[in-house]
Amino acid sequence: MKNLLLAGAASMAVLAFQPAQAADLMRPRQPVADTVVAVPAGFSWTGIYGGVHLGYGWGRSNWGFIPAGTFTSPSSDGIFGGVQLGYNYQINQLVLGIEGDASAADLSGWSSCPNPAFTCASRANFLGTIRGRIGWAWDRTLIYGTGGVAFGNFRNRTYDAATVTQVGSYSNSRVGYALGAGLEYAWTPNVTTKLEYMYYDFGSSTQLAGPGSLDPANEVRIRNNVHTVKIGLNYLFSTGPGPMARY
Repeated sequence: MKNLLLAGAASMAVLAFQPAQAADLMRPRQPVADTVVAVPAGFSWTGIYGGVHLGYGWGRSNWGFIPAGTFTSPSSDGIFGGVQLGYNYQINQLVLGIEGDASAADLSGWSSCPNPAFTCASRANFLGTIRGRIGWAWDRTLIYGTGGVAFGNFRNRTYDAATVTQVGSYSNSRVGYALGAGLEYAWTPNVTTKLEYMYYDFGSSTQLAGPGSLDPANEVRIRNNVHTVKIGLNYLFSTGPGPMARY
């Protein structure tokens, strides 16, 4: 009797094991990962950068002779070049930043004064800005808008048209605003180039009449604006761990 009970228990254990084993055999095999592949982080625009630029500029100086009520508008153009320094901070694809630049310039031109016996000439010697930047990044490509405070230095002169002898001069430094947009591309983790357009408006300034002035018989009010296109080369000193995610 005892042997019979043991045999029955063994048979039941075998029958219980066989369905479980069959179920295991029918279950799909799960793949086994041989290696773990690391996905590299996207390019980061975050960090301090500095560089150089070279460009072409053009503009117009509107001279108004008061109280004569006469006007002339010598146009000017030429090249400029300088340096820039800035900082970017990237959040997802949004890039925020601030940039300052300074350029030596030779943007000059002339036209006949209202009195044709004289020539009126204007020249921009210096351009600089401190601007905010806001852009949108597609990995290594950044498109942005920019705007802020502009600084300029201008020299305005009058000449005797017949003898080309200077008869009046007025130099001054000006503060205005600048607006622009640009496209920047990162060739390596640290080296980028940019193409940028900028408009500068310096408002008006007035030189009082008197000896050595542009017109000793009149006050002269001059309004300056400049357009520029430049190519820049930047070096990113630090790029951070990757775009900072915000949700």
